[in-house]
Amino acid sequence: MPYLIANFALFQASWVALVAGAANGLLIPGVLLTALFLGWELRRSENPSGLALLVALAVVGGIVVDGGYALSGVVAYELPAGPLAPWWILGLWVVFALTLTESMGWMRDRRLMGSLMAGVSAPLSYYAGYKLGAVEFPRGLWFAMGVAAATWMPAIFALVTLSNRLLPKKTAAPA
Repeated sequence: MPYLIANFALFQASWVALVAGAANGLLIPGVLLTALFLGWELRRSENPSGLALLVALAVVGGIVVDGGYALSGVVAYELPAGPLAPWWILGLWVVFALTLTESMGWMRDRRLMGSLMAGVSAPLSYYAGYKLGAVEFPRGLWFAMGVAAATWMPAIFALVTLSNRLLPKKTAAPA
Protein backbone atom coordinates (compact mmCIF):
# COMPACT_ATOMS: atom_id res chain seq x y z
CA MET A 1 0.00 0.00 0.00
CA PRO A 2 2.74 2.56 0.77
CA TYR A 3 4.19 1.89 -2.69
CA LEU A 4 0.85 2.68 -4.36
CA ILE A 5 0.70 5.96 -2.47
CA ALA A 6 4.27 6.80 -3.49
CA ASN A 7 3.50 5.95 -7.12
CA PHE A 8 0.44 8.20 -7.09
CA ALA A 9 2.29 11.01 -5.29
CA LEU A 10 5.17 10.90 -7.78
CA PHE A 11 2.68 11.00 -10.65
CA GLN A 12 0.92 14.04 -9.19
CA ALA A 13 4.18 15.83 -8.37
CA SER A 14 5.49 15.14 -11.87
CA TRP A 15 2.26 16.40 -13.44
CA VAL A 16 2.48 19.68 -11.52
CA ALA A 17 6.20 20.11 -12.21
CA LEU A 18 5.77 19.45 -15.95
CA VAL A 19 2.64 21.56 -16.51
CA ALA A 20 3.48 24.45 -14.18
CA GLY A 21 7.04 24.35 -15.47
CA ALA A 22 5.84 24.64 -19.06
CA ALA A 23 3.57 27.54 -18.14
CA ASN A 24 6.43 29.36 -16.45
CA GLY A 25 9.40 28.41 -18.63
CA LEU A 26 10.94 26.16 -15.96
CA LEU A 27 12.21 23.06 -17.70
CA ILE A 28 14.49 21.41 -15.18
CA PRO A 29 12.15 20.52 -12.26
CA GLY A 30 9.71 18.58 -14.44
CA VAL A 31 12.47 16.81 -16.36
CA LEU A 32 14.31 15.83 -13.17
CA LEU A 33 11.20 14.59 -11.39
CA THR A 34 10.06 12.62 -14.43
CA ALA A 35 13.52 11.05 -14.78
CA LEU A 36 13.57 10.22 -11.06
CA PHE A 37 10.12 8.62 -11.26
CA LEU A 38 11.05 6.65 -14.39
CA GLY A 39 14.34 5.47 -12.91
CA TRP A 40 12.70 4.43 -9.65
CA GLU A 41 9.99 2.46 -11.46
CA LEU A 42 12.44 0.77 -13.83
CA ARG A 43 14.68 -0.19 -10.92
CA ARG A 44 11.90 -1.78 -8.91
CA SER A 45 10.14 -3.41 -11.86
CA GLU A 46 10.31 -7.19 -12.24
CA ASN A 47 10.24 -6.60 -16.01
CA PRO A 48 12.11 -3.36 -16.74
CA SER A 49 12.26 -4.02 -20.49
CA GLY A 50 8.46 -4.51 -20.62
CA LEU A 51 7.95 -1.32 -18.62
CA ALA A 52 10.38 0.59 -20.85
CA LEU A 53 8.48 -0.63 -23.93
CA LEU A 54 5.15 0.43 -22.39
CA VAL A 55 6.59 3.88 -21.67
CA ALA A 56 7.99 4.16 -25.22
CA LEU A 57 4.61 3.18 -26.69
CA ALA A 58 2.89 5.71 -24.44
CA VAL A 59 5.24 8.40 -25.80
CA VAL A 60 4.30 7.35 -29.34
CA GLY A 61 0.66 7.68 -28.27
CA GLY A 62 1.44 11.15 -26.96
CA ILE A 63 3.03 12.15 -30.24
CA VAL A 64 -0.05 10.94 -32.12
CA VAL A 65 -2.72 12.33 -29.78
CA ASP A 66 -1.17 15.58 -28.61
CA GLY A 67 0.71 16.13 -31.87
CA GLY A 68 -2.65 15.73 -33.60
CA TYR A 69 -4.17 18.30 -31.28
CA ALA A 70 -1.38 20.74 -32.13
CA LEU A 71 -1.55 20.14 -35.89
CA SER A 72 -5.33 20.52 -35.97
CA GLY A 73 -5.40 23.60 -33.75
CA VAL A 74 -7.37 21.94 -30.97
CA VAL A 75 -4.67 22.81 -28.44
CA ALA A 76 -1.82 25.32 -28.56
CA TYR A 77 0.95 24.38 -26.15
CA GLU A 78 3.27 26.61 -24.19
CA LEU A 79 6.89 25.75 -25.00
CA PRO A 80 5.99 23.98 -28.25
CA ALA A 81 8.36 21.69 -30.11
CA GLY A 82 7.46 22.27 -33.74
CA PRO A 83 4.35 20.58 -35.10
CA LEU A 84 4.59 17.62 -32.71
CA ALA A 85 3.69 17.42 -29.06
CA PRO A 86 6.05 19.36 -26.78
CA TRP A 87 8.50 17.52 -24.54
CA TRP A 88 6.59 18.28 -21.35
CA ILE A 89 3.38 16.73 -22.72
CA LEU A 90 5.35 13.62 -23.64
CA GLY A 91 6.68 13.61 -20.09
CA LEU A 92 3.07 13.46 -18.92
CA TRP A 93 2.53 10.37 -21.07
CA VAL A 94 5.65 8.82 -19.48
CA VAL A 95 4.50 9.40 -15.92
CA PHE A 96 0.96 8.26 -16.68
CA ALA A 97 2.28 5.00 -18.15
CA LEU A 98 4.22 4.47 -14.92
CA THR A 99 0.94 4.36 -12.98
CA LEU A 100 -0.80 1.72 -15.11
CA THR A 101 0.43 -1.26 -13.13
CA GLU A 102 0.34 0.45 -9.77
CA SER A 103 -1.81 3.37 -8.58
CA MET A 104 -3.99 3.23 -11.72
CA GLY A 105 -3.69 -0.54 -11.90
CA TRP A 106 -7.36 -0.94 -11.01
CA MET A 107 -8.05 -0.28 -14.70
CA ARG A 108 -6.29 -3.48 -15.74
CA ASP A 109 -9.43 -5.53 -15.05
CA ARG A 110 -11.78 -2.65 -15.86
CA ARG A 111 -10.60 -1.26 -19.19
CA LEU A 112 -14.02 -0.01 -20.21
CA MET A 113 -14.56 1.76 -16.87
CA GLY A 114 -11.06 3.25 -17.09
CA SER A 115 -11.79 4.45 -20.61
CA LEU A 116 -15.05 6.07 -19.53
CA MET A 117 -13.31 7.76 -16.60
CA ALA A 118 -10.64 9.03 -19.00
CA GLY A 119 -13.44 10.67 -20.97
CA VAL A 120 -14.01 12.87 -17.92
CA SER A 121 -10.57 13.12 -16.30
CA ALA A 122 -8.55 13.88 -19.46
CA PRO A 123 -10.57 16.99 -20.37
CA LEU A 124 -10.29 18.14 -16.75
CA SER A 125 -6.53 17.68 -16.92
CA TYR A 126 -6.30 19.80 -20.08
CA TYR A 127 -8.54 22.38 -18.43
CA ALA A 128 -6.21 22.47 -15.41
CA GLY A 129 -3.30 22.99 -17.82
CA TYR A 130 -5.26 25.85 -19.39
CA LYS A 131 -5.86 27.45 -15.98
CA LEU A 132 -2.15 27.17 -15.20
CA GLY A 133 -1.26 28.82 -18.51
CA ALA A 134 0.36 25.82 -20.21
CA VAL A 135 -2.20 25.40 -23.01
CA GLU A 136 -4.72 27.41 -25.00
CA PHE A 137 -7.73 26.21 -27.00
CA PRO A 138 -7.76 28.10 -30.32
CA ARG A 139 -10.95 26.37 -31.48
CA GLY A 140 -12.75 26.90 -28.18
CA LEU A 141 -12.87 25.31 -24.75
CA TRP A 142 -15.84 23.01 -25.32
CA PHE A 143 -14.53 21.78 -28.64
CA ALA A 144 -11.18 20.91 -27.04
CA MET A 145 -12.88 19.19 -24.10
CA GLY A 146 -14.98 17.08 -26.48
CA VAL A 147 -11.97 16.11 -28.58
CA ALA A 148 -9.97 15.22 -25.45
CA ALA A 149 -12.78 13.00 -24.17
CA ALA A 150 -13.23 11.31 -27.54
CA THR A 151 -9.52 10.62 -28.05
CA TRP A 152 -8.51 9.70 -24.52
CA MET A 153 -11.15 7.00 -24.10
CA PRO A 154 -9.66 4.75 -26.80
CA ALA A 155 -6.12 5.83 -25.88
CA ILE A 156 -6.57 4.61 -22.30
CA PHE A 157 -8.19 1.40 -23.47
CA ALA A 158 -5.18 0.79 -25.75
CA LEU A 159 -2.58 1.68 -23.09
CA VAL A 160 -4.19 -0.54 -20.48
CA THR A 161 -4.43 -3.38 -22.99
CA LEU A 162 -0.72 -2.92 -23.80
CA SER A 163 0.08 -2.82 -20.09
CA ASN A 164 -1.73 -6.13 -19.58
CA ARG A 165 0.18 -7.75 -22.44
CA LEU A 166 3.61 -6.34 -21.70
CA LEU A 167 3.45 -6.59 -17.90
CA PRO A 168 1.17 -9.47 -16.94
CA LYS A 169 -0.23 -9.34 -13.45
CA LYS A 170 1.27 -11.64 -10.89
CA THR A 171 -0.89 -14.55 -9.90
CA ALA A 172 -1.05 -15.69 -6.33
CA ALA A 173 0.75 -18.91 -5.55
CA PRO A 174 -1.60 -21.80 -4.84
CA ALA A 175 -2.23 -22.35 -1.16
